[in-house]
Formats: sequence, structure tokens, C-alpha cells
Amino acid sequence: MLRSDYWYRFPWLLVAIALVLVGLGIAGIYAATAGRADCPPFLESLAERQIIFAAASLAVFALALVPSYVRIARASYALYGASLALLAMLALMRKFDLIIPGIIYPTNHAYSWIAIPGVMKFQPSELTKIAFIMSLAYYLRYRKNYRTFTGLLAPFLMALVPTALVLYQPDLGTAMMFLPVLFLMLFAAGAKGKHLLLVILMGLAMVPVFYSSLRGYQRMRIDSWLLHGCAERLHFALAEPAEEAAAGNVGPASEPVDVGPSARKAALTDEEKTGLVREIASEWRFRLWRLATAISWGKDKAEFAEARQRLFEALDAGASPRSFDALRFFFGSLLDDPGHQLFQAKIAVGAGGLAGQGWLHGTQTRYGLLPQAHTDFLFPTLAEQFGLLGAVGVVVLYGVLCVLGLDISFSTTEPYGKLLVVGVVALFAAQSFLNIAMSIGLAPITGIPLPLMSYGGSSLLSSFLALGLACNVALRRLYLIAPRPFEWRE
Repeated sequence: MLRSDYWYRFPWLLVAIALVLVGLGIAGIYAATAGRADCPPFLESLAERQIIFAAASLAVFALALVPSYVRIARASYALYGASLALLAMLALMRKFDLIIPGIIYPTNHAYSWIAIPGVMKFQPSELTKIAFIMSLAYYLRYRKNYRTFTGLLAPFLMALVPTALVLYQPDLGTAMMFLPVLFLMLFAAGAKGKHLLLVILMGLAMVPVFYSSLRGYQRMRIDSWLLHGCAERLHFALAEPAEEAAAGNVGPASEPVDVGPSARKAALTDEEKTGLVREIASEWRFRLWRLATAISWGKDKAEFAEARQRLFEALDAGASPRSFDALRFFFGSLLDDPGHQLFQAKIAVGAGGLAGQGWLHGTQTRYGLLPQAHTDFLFPTLAEQFGLLGAVGVVVLYGVLCVLGLDISFSTTEPYGKLLVVGVVALFAAQSFLNIAMSIGLAPITGIPLPLMSYGGSSLLSSFLALGLACNVALRRLYLIAPRPFEWRE
């Protein structure tokens, strides 16, 4: 291949968009850390560290371009096995509550990291996502047995094993990434839609079992997502009369007005309280949550379980001011813990308006009101500062990135390269979609970072490794005068 032709094939626009996303991410990280009015010392240098991670990631990206992806493909199973071995080791250490001081130890109650002393903390599950894509593409490249229902068993086992190991750490967000990638790669490879639909229906039937098997704090995140609309309705119903009281519209003007929780409680009549309880209890999300709770056997936090039991007993006795008090107490405990992040994220997104409050001027970000603003909730951070236009711009950049990846896949005739790029696109699409949906209340909070943008060395390195593999395929694809269809060989 001529050198000029080599650079002609290079997907410059795809890489440029990735670098723009990294730059926006660093700006958002700085605003959420060093740009805060009361920045804690341990957050001051995170933006600088992200720049170092970005430089290291570009080196990994360049290395991924050197050997032909066909040669790299031969190591797919070995990389997949090595990544599973690391996950299994972490699972065993969690099982027996073991630590290796300074190297392997629980972080936020999860055995998800391996520390490289003096360098960084590495997350093996990030490497596992790439190794899974490579091994699945290698498995599917010349087969056609997955066009039968029983032939789907092996690909699903390849996805379920790392999913279970990552879920055990526990890391629900990363564990959720394997199945979307699997489905899209199977569909691209030619699996029958009716078989995939049947698998999806079987998975939906297992949702109650999955919900019950989650840990208490994970179920609380799902509960807070289901009930957040109900909690907001109650919150604003209580806030409106309190605001009127603050404006002097309630009570004698000469008397001081209490606008705290007790005043809000007293501002509603008994009839209004009873009607509000009936409205909330009749909503489909509330009914679905009660059903899920009834069939769940998992344990929750004691104070949360107590508030929930108190609410159920009051509702069973009928809508009344007493059930209103129980509902208010329960939603208070829900918004104070798992629902607090979503509540603050939605405030940040809404506060940005059309054009935003300006870089380093976001209220929720500047005063540290939004938890994890530099990691999982970086999108609300950017939306608050750059507004709807900036938020839509980020979504468009991710969309164009995925479209350019699909263009590489469609123009590649070699099966492994085609499926490899589809897997990379599926990973970026699923991860960015779920993170943004999580940030605006369309999906439960599961701890998924925004690819290329959220703070974290492991996530950034794995993202650029995936992009490097996709660009490797683009550089070595063959141009044909007439396209030929995707073919399977025995």
C-alpha cells in the first residue's frame, strides 16, 4: 500500500471528533473540580491528570494501528481469557474478603480495580469489553450456526460469563454493556431477528429475578428512577404553597412566615393531601414499583425498608392525611439518598437553559451540589454551562462518531474487521446513550461513564484502544468496484 494511499484511508474526521469530545471532557472536569468555589484538595489536579491520561491513550491508539488487525485477531481468544482470569481473581478476592495492600483493595465497596503503584488504578472490566468484542468477532467471522436458535448459546455464554463476574464486583454499569454489544454484533452477522426477539422476551421474563438479586443500594437506584416523577410531583405540590407563604400571600403580613417543612405540610388541606395521595398511588410507575417490591426477596437498608413498610401500611388503610405523611416521609428518604443525584442532575440540565450559564459559572457545578460531576454526571455539568445547544452538540458528536464507524464497517468486506467495527460502534452507542439517559432521568443510575469525556484513565485508554482497532480496519480495507455480500463459510 502506498504511503499516500495509507493516509488517504485514515478516518481523520472520526479521530478529530474523538479529540473534540476529549477536549470538552477536560473542560467539564476542570469546571467540576478545580473550578469549584470550594474545591477539595484531592480534586484540584484531576483535569491535569486527565490530560496525562489522554496523552497515554493517544500512544495506545497509535500502537493499535501498527500491526494489521488480521494479526491482532489471532490473539483474540488469549486476550479474552486473560481478561476473564483477572475478573475471576477479583471475584475470588471479594468472595474471601482478601486484599493486597496498595494493589488490590475494595473501592466504594467494589473489587473493580487493580492499582499500578505510582502510575494509576486499572479497571480490568474495561479491557474485558474490548477483548469480548474481539473474541466474538473472531468466533462469528466464518460461522453460520448462530442463524439457528441453539447456535446462539455459545455467543451468549461468551457475554454472560464476563457479565456475571463484573456484576459480582459489583459494577452494574459495566455489566450492562455486554448484552447490547452482543445483540448488535449478532444482528450485523446475520442472526435471525425472530431468534433475537425471543431471547429478549425471555430476558424480560427474568427481570423480577434480576431485580431481586441486586444489592439493596442497586435496587434503591431503580426505585428512585421509577418513583422520581411521583416524588417531584409531591415536592412541587409542597413547594408552591411555601413560595406563596414566602411572598406574603398566606397568613397575616405582620407575622413572620415559616417556609420550612412544617409550613409546607400545613399549607395543604386534608382534602388536598388525600387527593394527592390518590393521584400518586394510581400512577403506573408507582403500581409497577409496588409489584416489583412485592415479588422481591432482596434486603434493603433498614431505614429505607422501614419507611417503605410504613407507607404500605398507611396506603392499605386508605388515602388519608396519615398516608400523605407516610408518603412524604418515604419520598424524603428516597430523595436524600439514591434520588439525590438524579434530582440535582435534572436541576443542572434545566438551569442551563438554551445557551447555558457560561463555563465555570454553573451553579450546581460551581458549588458542588451535583455529586460525581466529573465522572458519571459530566453531561449535566456541560449542559448547565453550555445549555441546550451544547448538550445537543455533544449528542450530535457521538452520533456522527457512530455513523462514521458504521461507514467503515459497511465498506469492509473482510468478516472479522466488519464485525469488530460494529462491536466498537455498539459499545460507544450503548455507553453514551445510557449515560445521557441516566443523567436526564430516562434510565436508572448505574454508574456508566461517558466515553472519551468522563474522568478516568481506564475508560479513556479502552476507548482509544477501541478507536484504534476501528481505524486499523479502515486503513487496511479493500476497495471494490462492485460490493459483494457478507458471506459465511463452513
